[in-house]
Amino acid sequence: MADKITVEALLARNKTVMKTHKPNPTFQYLAENQIPVGKTLVISCADPRSDPTYILNLKFAETAILRNVGGQVKPLLNDIVALDNLLVFNQVMIIHHTDCGTTHFTNEQVRSVVLARDPGAKVEDVDYGEISDLPGSVSRDVEFLRGRKEVRGELKEKIRGFLYDIVTGELGEVVV
Repeated sequence: MADKITVEALLARNKTVMKTHKPNPTFQYLAENQIPVGKTLVISCADPRSDPTYILNLKFAETAILRNVGGQVKPLLNDIVALDNLLVFNQVMIIHHTDCGTTHFTNEQVRSVVLARDPGAKVEDVDYGEISDLPGSVSRDVEFLRGRKEVRGELKEKIRGFLYDIVTGELGEVVV
């Protein structure tokens, strides 16, 4: 069961993987041999029930993937810009999902927990990722990225948002 997985157990699994590991190509090797890399960036939630590798039936290195709480783009902006500088994406796919943990807490609840641990913490304006409207959160993320000057103009037109249903497996586009 997942609750019995320890860091030590994961390290032991890695030892098994190492026995058959084949080295990954370096960026230099890819460039010198003109080997294409994935030009789509997928942004999704860290929840294991919404793994983009599974949802999209991805093969190794077909896309770049960034994951965080709720699959929300604001905390990932610097990562998105840095990766785009290196890989020059031609599309961005933002995926949120049903029954996301972010729909089960409020920012105020998290602030209360943080303040109980650290009464002097400055949390009044911190957004911990609360989502109360899933399609709305997808739309806001798409609009946020499209509105950022740091994001290349030609990429802004190729940012799309989706909502994944964890029960049916359907991935539906949220039109923005």
